[in-house]
Amino acid sequence: MPYADINNARKVAQQMGNLTENLTYQGMEDGAVFTLDNRLTFAVSLHLVSAAKATEDVLVRIRDRLMQAVQGSLPVGAVVRAYLETHPCTRTALDVHAPIQRDDSPLQGMLSANHQLLERLRSTRWISETQAYLTITLPIPGRAKATAFQSGAQRPWVEKAKMLQSRLVRQLTLGGMQATPMSQEEVWNRIMDYWNPSMVSAEKPPYQAQFSAPDLAAVRLLRRLKNNAKATRPHVPSMRAQVACSDIDLDYDNCFMVGHTRVGIVSFLSPTGTTRFNASHEIVQALGGTHSTFMVEYVVVDVAKVRADVNDSLDKQETAASDPTMKVGREVHTRVADGMELVQQLEMGQVLTQMSMHAIIYAREQDELDSRRERVLAAFSSVGGCMPRIATSANAVVLFLENAPFSGKQSSYQVGAYYQNAADCIPKIGPWAGSPGGVLPLRGRNGNVFSFTPLGMKNAGVVVAGSSGGGKSVFISQLAAGLIHAHDASLTVLDPKRDYVALFMLLGAMDAVVSIAPHARLPNGERVCLNPFDLPPDEWQPSGDKYEFLMELMRALNINDLSSARVSVLNQAIKNFYQRFSRRKVVDGQEVDAYAGEGTLTDFADLISRLNTVADRSVQSDVRLREAVSDIANELRSYCGRTPLGTLLDGQTTINIRSRYLYLDIKGMLENPGSLLAKVGMLITKELTWTRSMALSGYKVIVQEEAGVALEVPGLVAQTTRMFKTGRSLGVIPILSFQDVSDALAYKGIVNNANNRVLLASNASERSQLADVFGLNDSMRRLYASLDGSDDRFREALILQGNGDQLNGDVGQLWLSREAYWLSTSTKEEADLRAQVALDLFDGDEARAAMHLAREERHAA
Repeated sequence: MPYADINNARKVAQQMGNLTENLTYQGMEDGAVFTLDNRLTFAVSLHLVSAAKATEDVLVRIRDRLMQAVQGSLPVGAVVRAYLETHPCTRTALDVHAPIQRDDSPLQGMLSANHQLLERLRSTRWISETQAYLTITLPIPGRAKATAFQSGAQRPWVEKAKMLQSRLVRQLTLGGMQATPMSQEEVWNRIMDYWNPSMVSAEKPPYQAQFSAPDLAAVRLLRRLKNNAKATRPHVPSMRAQVACSDIDLDYDNCFMVGHTRVGIVSFLSPTGTTRFNASHEIVQALGGTHSTFMVEYVVVDVAKVRADVNDSLDKQETAASDPTMKVGREVHTRVADGMELVQQLEMGQVLTQMSMHAIIYAREQDELDSRRERVLAAFSSVGGCMPRIATSANAVVLFLENAPFSGKQSSYQVGAYYQNAADCIPKIGPWAGSPGGVLPLRGRNGNVFSFTPLGMKNAGVVVAGSSGGGKSVFISQLAAGLIHAHDASLTVLDPKRDYVALFMLLGAMDAVVSIAPHARLPNGERVCLNPFDLPPDEWQPSGDKYEFLMELMRALNINDLSSARVSVLNQAIKNFYQRFSRRKVVDGQEVDAYAGEGTLTDFADLISRLNTVADRSVQSDVRLREAVSDIANELRSYCGRTPLGTLLDGQTTINIRSRYLYLDIKGMLENPGSLLAKVGMLITKELTWTRSMALSGYKVIVQEEAGVALEVPGLVAQTTRMFKTGRSLGVIPILSFQDVSDALAYKGIVNNANNRVLLASNASERSQLADVFGLNDSMRRLYASLDGSDDRFREALILQGNGDQLNGDVGQLWLSREAYWLSTSTKEEADLRAQVALDLFDGDEARAAMHLAREERHAA
């Protein structure tokens, strides 16, 4: 027999009865649970602060507010329990993050494959849900135990619970916490999950307050026995029978089983004044994203009475110490010293109470349970002054019954502590909920899944930073795919590395992949040309932004040296140019001068050479102006006609700016990052995307990769700023990616105003500067430094959303199906293999090659 003595054996035999006999639940109404021992319990859901916001000052403020709210809102004698439950995710909860079904979307298959991967993780318990809540238990005096309520008799107690619940929520919310009353369905789910750990991933049956037929028979029996005072009256077990879907089995040495799940308990026995505001964080991390229940319990006390009792006890100890006839011994002086210290703590605002703390761990196998208990035991030991212990099989089942949520019981392991000790140990950090309506699902480190989308924020722009090979392109391609699929967004990509070619092939838009370089050709064989003088649709004359772009372009061509003479000449020439090629047009019943789009760079050079006046000054009579006009015209002609840049800039635009997808491959312009080609290439392609964004309807995703010439071309920063700030009114979703600190510094203004910031792993030497640019607090910096991942399975990213100091977020793991991985990988060897397979088998289609490689992997496995 596996029990130490006959007493344990008897205890085991007693507890091995049907679970219904050990439950105390009587009934439930409006989220308030009544028990057989005349207790009422209600609950408040807590929305824990995310890891990104969990700075020391925030955690201390939450701890202090918890103490004040509980002591100020609840009556003396109330038992307060804080629960943090983590359990495997249900299919319904995970399906919230599934892509919408769109048969006309070419991305449906890839996004569904990603979701199926998450579903496989869920089925193997790698994905979990977390709930944090407070329960408050009150006594109901004056009633006989285990008796049913008369019709409506429990309503006043329900109203009292509602009043206290509202007061507590209000007090917690005023302190900066997010708290909401817990609904009846949520209460029922918490009870069902606790008693049936093997069924947590399943959907819960609804609670039924009505009696079943056997229950009604018991009611009739009660009526027959009501006049017999000595008769034993059965209690109708409707709620208990619904809860008790599992049996308790104690025939094990190192655990007990509930249903098919092994259960072990680690308890906290002795807190001291050395607990910290984040005392439970290590414990919660040790529990991880696995199946567990963490509970902290303490009692609301009468502060004045406790203080009077302490003073009275101390007076007696001092009297005994000063009276030699009492012969109390030396230890009384130690007790007096401890009492004086306790009085000092009480005078400083501490409140003495009783508390207990337990971690209930569920596992499938004994080795898993042993390993997790050891980790939690070590984490408990990190709490100051703690004396943790692993409960034996027989004692653990007693604790399991006592610590059940809404059971109305108190734990038998109560120890003296301050409110601050209890509030220190209450979990304050939890998983981030992500963005409502997110399009990119990510797995949090705690096992939860949250979704990310830039939509819904004041500024939909996204800035992404990370070292080379850190996964920026993969992250951006998946985010863009989600936005295109969910919102039918258009896509424009500016990229020198061709990392998104496979995505465009999957979209069926290979004809929209255009190389931007001198002498480049479109897929149809026509020469690539971008006319820098083009205006957006419905814009008849150039705006101030257009003037700034053209002046910056002239500066990149080394024509605008910022001298007053050249600036004046260029401004006058731009004005004359648009007047020269404008035509009268009727718009909304009025005639306007509208640019006809006929002018070219050669026309602009010719117009400059013929300038007679500049801002009412005669060119012929001003030597400086005459020289500036001549020099500018001659210099500009070196970029016209059949010259390398002339083939790209001198002529009418040949790219279809209204196509749904457009990939601008700017590798040919950026081969020499500091060259004239690089500066001009970034400027003209950025201006083209802006013009294009005004021509398209709906949402427009614009990806700018490797903004590596920002410091040398200030106008490029201005263009990007325009896209981030004013583009939101046009439905523009700009995504800016960079890896160098210098680029981050150049775009610091954009980063500071971006409501969506994403950081992937970076070099340690650059991490501090990037953290400064991104405005990270201490907690975010720690998360940033800890980013990791597996190259061929998942990558971690720090996702932040909000404004300025209100940034919120968490670390998310981007798990990709093999189809998505092969489609988006930019690792040279893998990208080369994909390209080679595409050439050998699929006529150059890299999207089909990616699907083929994924299938080959599965067959090999």
